[in-house]
Amino acid sequence: MYQVLARKYRPRNFNELVGQNHVSRALSSALERGRLHHAYLFTGTRGVGKTTIARILAKCLNCETGVTSTPCEVCATCKAVNEGRFIDLIEIDAASRTKVEDTRELLDNVPYAPTQGRFKVYLIDEVHMLSTHSFNALLKTLEEPPEHVKFLFATTDPQKLPITVISRCLQFTLRPLAVDEITKHLGAILEKEQIAADQDAIWQIAESAQGSLRDALSLTDQAIAYGQGAVHHQDVKEMLGLIDRTIIYDLILAVHQNQREKVSQLLLQFRYQALDVSLVLDQLISTLHELALLQYLPELGLKYSEEINAKILQLSKLISAQDLQLYYQIACKGRSDLQLAVTQEQGFEMCVLRLLAFRPLAPNEILVSEPVQQNGQAEVGLNSQAQTAQVIAPVSAVQPVEVISQPAMVEPEPEPEPEPEPDQDLMVFDPNHHELIGLESAVVQETVSVLEEDFIPVPEQKLVQVQAETQVKQIEPEPASTAEPIGLFEASSAEFSLAQDTSAYDLVSEPVIEQQSLVQVEIVETVVVVKEPNATDNSQLMPQDILKLPSQTLEGEWTLEKWEFWFRNSQLSPAVQELAQHGVMTGEIGGNTVFHIPQEYENMLTQLQQALIEALKQQWPNTQFTVEYGAVNTATPYVMQSVRKEKAFHRATELLQQQPVIKSLIETFDGELQNIQLKP
Repeated sequence: MYQVLARKYRPRNFNELVGQNHVSRALSSALERGRLHHAYLFTGTRGVGKTTIARILAKCLNCETGVTSTPCEVCATCKAVNEGRFIDLIEIDAASRTKVEDTRELLDNVPYAPTQGRFKVYLIDEVHMLSTHSFNALLKTLEEPPEHVKFLFATTDPQKLPITVISRCLQFTLRPLAVDEITKHLGAILEKEQIAADQDAIWQIAESAQGSLRDALSLTDQAIAYGQGAVHHQDVKEMLGLIDRTIIYDLILAVHQNQREKVSQLLLQFRYQALDVSLVLDQLISTLHELALLQYLPELGLKYSEEINAKILQLSKLISAQDLQLYYQIACKGRSDLQLAVTQEQGFEMCVLRLLAFRPLAPNEILVSEPVQQNGQAEVGLNSQAQTAQVIAPVSAVQPVEVISQPAMVEPEPEPEPEPEPDQDLMVFDPNHHELIGLESAVVQETVSVLEEDFIPVPEQKLVQVQAETQVKQIEPEPASTAEPIGLFEASSAEFSLAQDTSAYDLVSEPVIEQQSLVQVEIVETVVVVKEPNATDNSQLMPQDILKLPSQTLEGEWTLEKWEFWFRNSQLSPAVQELAQHGVMTGEIGGNTVFHIPQEYENMLTQLQQALIEALKQQWPNTQFTVEYGAVNTATPYVMQSVRKEKAFHRATELLQQQPVIKSLIETFDGELQNIQLKP
């Protein structure tokens, strides 16, 4: 008579057991050394070997050759256990015998010696189904049973067991089997049965079993019957109602390449085939997970056919990791929304639409509205008795010129740019012609001289206010308003400031007549202007780039930049780095060095000095470290970091104000940005 594969190929000893090495090893060692517990608890999902291990253990305990981890399989006891007729192996289904009377009847026979074997073994399956009274009746016997009695419990839900029962048992948790283990075992069985099978079909069955070997064997029986004595991949997919993986790959590729017609065709195909969209979405999530693993952990390898492996590799190279993470999050959110949608098909299609609609922004990418195009042009000329300065700049950004009155470079806090009135047209700057279109008035703070190397005092500066009055044919513009002049910051910097105010009318391309009115205002303070070497236009940088320290070559003499770069990138503790930023290191790198720090930090430096010296000598063993207390006349890393943070904050504010949504909110509700936080 035919016997199903799950029963025919049930393991009969620990060597035949598939997986569960941690359980078989522990039990084999206990059997060989005679250190046997009186109660064992086997937990795990269905079909992983709980009952099988319990029967193997009962056979090992009662084999006529003695207690052993390798039963002989030929004695009467081993044959009786294999055939399920061993009288001293009492198997009880707790799901059908839950009453306390059944438990008491079982316990009444416990004191009696075994009839045939060495031990009387009670195997209680699904023990969590017993009632509370049954567990209470079992507790005393379970704690101190007779020497000839062994209790073997099996359950799929150990959380329902009383803690008093669990504490009296030796618990083993059986894990779900890996797909590779099930695939290998199924291949060996089909080879013994002389049944032709595709490797992809075997792998698909093993994956569908979800870690249960018994489920895999049952599916194999079903596949053999469905395939008329053979196991083919296409038959298995039809039998299990699975989705062709190539369709999922095509959907992901079409979404990534924004091929909307292709996506529409695939959605129509899903409708015509009446596929379970929840399974389609699950397969989509699993595929995205595989692609992410392949990008970061390629050593895991692929276990599909050559065609499928080629498509997976192609997708992993085409789609960026950032896009994959976004797709995965959208798909997972769509999976949770399936139950909230009117129909599952509707929820799935909305998820696909979100995949098409959204994409992550590039690190330096911001959403900006289209610029307003205007015709016309204006010119601004600036004349003064001392000097003449011509300034042409976009009104939407203020370009600072950094000015320093000391050898240390201290940059000012940026002034907020004047906010344009909502009813005015935007100013358009044409970089190709260096013209500012639609400009009526401006206030320009003039800097006198820019030197490249030496610090040279500059005489009194002039603040020139220029008003350009433009005459346009048949149009009389509204009076222009001027912004307040920007003052100097502690005699350390000067900035170009440009304010604009235009009226809402179309400019006509006609010659522009300029009339200039000069007003001179003397500035009391003397300013030293120095051209910063290799200055970078901060208006083109992201806040993160402004905060980032430029790389330094740690050779030669210590400089402020080298000192800050070294200790901020070192392994020093936060406390030592906090102290180091208030001082300046001078001298030769790797030689005689002097650390200058104010007197107020003497106590703190005394406690943390050793850690700083060890870090220096670890990198430069010949370092001679000395400390000099007193006022630091140059800029410190703390000051430089504050300046960078201020610039980054100002740049972040500019970027946020350029966002269409934020700009609209500010104009509509007369709002302002507050509590802006910069995160790395």
